[in-house]
Amino acid sequence: MKAADSRDFRPIPLGVRISGQLNAKIRKIRSRNVLGRVEGSDARLKNEIVLFSAHGDHLGIGIPVNCDSIYNGAVDNGTGCGIVLEEARVFAQLNLKPKRSVVFAFWTAEESGLRGAEYYAAHPLFPPEKTAVNLNYDAIRPSARTRDMVLTGAERSTLWPMVQEAARRYDLEITPEDRPDQGFFYRSDHFMLARVGIPAFEVAVGNKITGKPDNFGAQAFEEYNSKHYHQPSDEYDENWDFTSLQEAARFGFLLGMNIANSEKLPRWNPGDEFAVSGR
Repeated sequence: MKAADSRDFRPIPLGVRISGQLNAKIRKIRSRNVLGRVEGSDARLKNEIVLFSAHGDHLGIGIPVNCDSIYNGAVDNGTGCGIVLEEARVFAQLNLKPKRSVVFAFWTAEESGLRGAEYYAAHPLFPPEKTAVNLNYDAIRPSARTRDMVLTGAERSTLWPMVQEAARRYDLEITPEDRPDQGFFYRSDHFMLARVGIPAFEVAVGNKITGKPDNFGAQAFEEYNSKHYHQPSDEYDENWDFTSLQEAARFGFLLGMNIANSEKLPRWNPGDEFAVSGR
């Protein structure tokens, strides 16, 4: 086990063989992504887009847990959908629209392997080379205001100075994800957009919750992750504080607006695994 922590580790024969059997049922299910667009105000730049997204699916009806078989998905990802809907409402009501168009996407089948976003990336309505950014929201835990944001992947693109400026405007720290071994960047829909060269990352709140001990946010995550994540108990609670969702929405709105009005299209930094030629 100690050797496995090393990058140089190679498999070691253990002299043990294990066999098993797994039964599976394959079904074909037809589903849809849902997209909306607010057209930009600049005749030249309105054909380029800023893309906000969240996944609109969850697990539906599944194996009962404590006699409950409805997998509501309130945090994952009712929260993300609520934020993106609110972003769409505000952009649509602006008297002066941003230069670039803004698109709002609700992906299907994220819980089945990012299938909705994968399909869109392969059959885009708006060319990847004209998509400035994908700002994705996935499972924002309701809480009081946090003093920090987690924006894993933003530092790998030319958007980083703009991200830092937005954080300063709202007096927010940018903290690294505290569980890099979980590979969260590669487990949500923005990954599929990154694969085709679009600067893409998740907008998430951090663990430094105002008025709470420093370890409170991490403990709240562990509580949710162990008892409610992908469980029927991920359901709405009337005692929730939605300030953290408001914070994530305001941050994303400011960042999205600035990107939509910027002179140049963002790109991944040279040499990044997602960088593509011609951008």
